[in-house]
Amino acid sequence: MIHLQVEMQDLTEIESALGMMRDRSKYVLRAAVNDTARQTVKLLVDGAGKKYYMSKPNVRKSMSISKATVRTLTAIVASEGHANELYDFKVNPRTYIRGGGAPGGYKGNVRRDRKAGRLALKPGAAGDQYKAFVVRYKSGHMTVGQRVPGKRMRSDRRKEAVKTLLSPSVPTMLGHEKGVYREAEPQIQELLQKSIQEQIRRFLG
Repeated sequence: MIHLQVEMQDLTEIESALGMMRDRSKYVLRAAVNDTARQTVKLLVDGAGKKYYMSKPNVRKSMSISKATVRTLTAIVASEGHANELYDFKVNPRTYIRGGGAPGGYKGNVRRDRKAGRLALKPGAAGDQYKAFVVRYKSGHMTVGQRVPGKRMRSDRRKEAVKTLLSPSVPTMLGHEKGVYREAEPQIQELLQKSIQEQIRRFLG
């Protein structure tokens, strides 16, 4: 969750710039903060698309904006969502192969700056029986699954259960500490200051 807010110094500078229209200062700030919030969403979506193998529409639909008001000059950019399926990112091959998957196994990756890794319970082991494979359910949904050692399927006790391989949620990808936001924060502050100046010019006509 990202809070976009302004300091009292910004308000004082805007009042000085507006002169006789200083009573409109909070309206200027509201417009600037909300404009910056919209730009922040686009900036984060673009950043996530460059850093991760996740489509921009999927990132965007997880995000929302709570707009600033004249009374509360704070906008909130939030992202919600559970862990994504690895199949939503980069998996090779992406096709369902009947009878246990691709002979050479599957590879997958979440981040664009890293090489795809072999999807197996023990990636370095030869002939790992717990290699991942593409699953196609009766509903038509496709994902990357992997057998779970010692756990049996409810529908067929002769077979080991299958779990879906997961990857980071969008909020994690955008997160403060290691995510896209940390890299974008300086640019967001620049966008806010630029938007304040643009709104001042607009109000002065």
